[in-house]
Amino acid sequence: MPQHSAPSRLLPRPKLRRPKLPWPRDAEEPPAATRQGPPDWQAEPTAQGPAGLTATGLLLEPPPLAPAGPRPRFQGATRHALRTHARAWELGAVFVLMLGLALALFHAAWAAPLSTQVGGAGDADEYDWFLAWVPFALGHAHDPLISHFVNFPSGVNLMWNTSVVLPSLLVSPITVVFGATLSYNLLVTLGPALSGTFAYLAFRRWASSVPALVGALIFGFSPYMVSQSAGHLAQTVLWSAPLFLLLLDRLLVVQEGKPWLEGLALGLLAWAQLLTGEEIFAMEVVVALVALAVLAAVNYRELPARFPYAWRGAGVGVVVFAVLSAPFLAVQYLGPYRVQSPHPPDVYLSDLLNFIVPTNITKFATKAALHTAAHFSGNGSEQGAYLGIPFLLIMLLALFLARRRKVTWVALAGFLAAAILSLGPTLHIGGHDTKIPLPDDLLQKIGPFKNVLPDRFASVMTLFAGLLVALGLHELGRLAKLAMAAGWAVAALGVVALLPVTDFPASLDPLFAAYTAGLACPGPSNNPAHPPVALLMPASDELDLRWQAESGFCFVMPSDTGMTGTNPGDVGQQNVMLTAGTPGAPLPPLTPEVREEASIFLQDLDVQEIVVVPETPASPPWSPAGQAGLVSWVTELTGEQPAQSYDPFRSYVWKHLPPPADIASGNVGKTAGS
Repeated sequence: MPQHSAPSRLLPRPKLRRPKLPWPRDAEEPPAATRQGPPDWQAEPTAQGPAGLTATGLLLEPPPLAPAGPRPRFQGATRHALRTHARAWELGAVFVLMLGLALALFHAAWAAPLSTQVGGAGDADEYDWFLAWVPFALGHAHDPLISHFVNFPSGVNLMWNTSVVLPSLLVSPITVVFGATLSYNLLVTLGPALSGTFAYLAFRRWASSVPALVGALIFGFSPYMVSQSAGHLAQTVLWSAPLFLLLLDRLLVVQEGKPWLEGLALGLLAWAQLLTGEEIFAMEVVVALVALAVLAAVNYRELPARFPYAWRGAGVGVVVFAVLSAPFLAVQYLGPYRVQSPHPPDVYLSDLLNFIVPTNITKFATKAALHTAAHFSGNGSEQGAYLGIPFLLIMLLALFLARRRKVTWVALAGFLAAAILSLGPTLHIGGHDTKIPLPDDLLQKIGPFKNVLPDRFASVMTLFAGLLVALGLHELGRLAKLAMAAGWAVAALGVVALLPVTDFPASLDPLFAAYTAGLACPGPSNNPAHPPVALLMPASDELDLRWQAESGFCFVMPSDTGMTGTNPGDVGQQNVMLTAGTPGAPLPPLTPEVREEASIFLQDLDVQEIVVVPETPASPPWSPAGQAGLVSWVTELTGEQPAQSYDPFRSYVWKHLPPPADIASGNVGKTAGS
């Protein structure tokens, strides 16, 4: 290398002072000096250095404002700088944490997941039927949306039930191999685990990792989620809510990809939620409309520039959703057995005090709190509005510290809309109906919204509550250390206040040979037009659905099992054979009128077999004494002795019924002891 004798022309590089930047804001609020047009930090460098910089590295002045006209889109690098994202490993770690917490919460069921089910008996047994029906129907060329195997001969429209069609299809291999109980346990565990994980993914767009994690925990393991996990699978699979939040942010605010791809994702997600939980989907739509109105209001200057992109994407989403959903909605609204409004709207709602008063599903609920909660309307599984005073304070702090972030006001709108609608048509305070009308009273008058249980708006409310908490905790970094420590202490107290019980219920649902080995399966059908008919008694027990699924759907049954379309209010006055043996109700005496009514029912429905279902620990109201009384009643009615299963809890089966005319006249065989 040649040596240069002349002194070097290169000057020593000056030390550049780091400029002080303003506190980062959302993408929708660029710095004031450039608010009329997006900055272009990718301009070509000049002789003095990068655009806008002097030799000292200080900002001279912002680039010139964009000329009047259509608003150019942000450069990709700029947009990504204004949104943070969870890394893949970060998201995986959050999922492992959420799954571990869910397994710990439901540990009693996972100790024996093939025979023990998360939550209590009742609605969970109905979900066992839904999970088993989809693979059975598809495998035997039956309509998966209309079933005549229950409520025979009329049938039920499963689109008017919480039939979780899509999740049932996804776990059908597990159901076929291991049974519906394992599938149910898996889905109800993934409910909070994936809901919390997706919430973290969404919240990380506006908050750092730890605040986003706290907000995600509020959503994934809120009192609403924990209480609904006692038996309402469709109300705990809330995976779509945070994903809707993320996709709408991309479509309406970020706008950096192809709009048709954003719309396609939105339409597919809406269709998936329709087939997972239509009630939750309806609530998400209502609250989203309120939040979007506020988003438009705080960004009204940008509407003309952003509208074309949003319109193209939303149009694609609507078309995709309409095409995919049309066959299912046609069955629901044009098909048979359209039974609506199964529950009164003024029972299952959020009491105003429930927002600050915990129920028995929280670990540290005091006796005074439980005494107050005992007066709330509805039941424990529908009392999930509790957030606690500490987190309400953090949300108020977020409104102050993040008041200049537009996402704060959108989140507040979503939270208030969902919270107010969850109060129901009239305001309840401490169990007292004040008769003060609320917005839900108007919503109940709009078509299918009369089927929505108001308290379940807490599902969407907790999403926006978690986002507000994440924003508030994120903004604590702006405060002095002492104030920041105080804020995090309040947040820690809020987490403790929401801790669920450690002895979450689980119900023992063993497989009984009476159903798995075929004892309860009738012989060939007397009528080739339908499968053999078996009457399971008491017909009002949701466990009947479980027994039918365990038997491999080897019979059809008339029933009053809690499905929409099978309840007494859905089908009118019921026959004595459907009401006899109802727990807590006396058995009717076998008068000539009762015998005639029973014989007509057995003849018209071509019933080949009667089964008195087992008394099990999963159904405490169905006592051994009640079972023994019903066995004696059916034995006297038919004059036949039943066959018995030798399971730990016995079933009784009358396989050979006398002619209906003999039952009506009482001319039947002698009963035991006569």
